[in-house]
Amino acid sequence: MAAPPQLRALLVAVNALLRKRRYHAALAVLKGFRNGAVYGAKIRAPHALVMTFLFRNGRSTCTCCHVSCLPWAAWL
Repeated sequence: MAAPPQLRALLVAVNALLRKRRYHAALAVLKGFRNGAVYGAKIRAPHALVMTFLFRNGRSTCTCCHVSCLPWAAWL
């Protein structure tokens, strides 16, 4: 299935724009924001959600690390 000519022309124009050296820094910044958003959505948000459910009542006395608190949190 071939792409319509308008779509093919748009892809050629976008690729030509992306290859220009003067836009490299701006595109790198956009790529950094995108990678940060993906990392936040895949890693940070689920971790924060799990930690919220594990330590939501604030009665945890452990201040050094979460590993020693996990059996206590699982018991609750």
